[in-house]
Amino acid sequence: MQTLLVSSNDLGAVLRDLRRQQGLTQAELGRRVGLDQKKVSLLENGNSNCRIDSLFRLLSALGVGVVVQPKVELQPADKDDW
Repeated sequence: MQTLLVSSNDLGAVLRDLRRQQGLTQAELGRRVGLDQKKVSLLENGNSNCRIDSLFRLLSALGVGVVVQPKVELQPADKDDW
């Protein structure tokens, strides 16, 4: 699965979906990585105030990683007018 994430909300939704697919509660996932349930909930709801090491521990516990690649430039007709 590859998913383009452009916001903390996108990341939170992916974390939530992966956790649910694996049948874990927020508390169970949190215990695996040393976070409390409230912190997992905040991350799943797009709270961007997170230590990067916590994020990587969560991703690892869920069996996924991060790939960094150049953004694909949109064609003028595809761009928003902002």
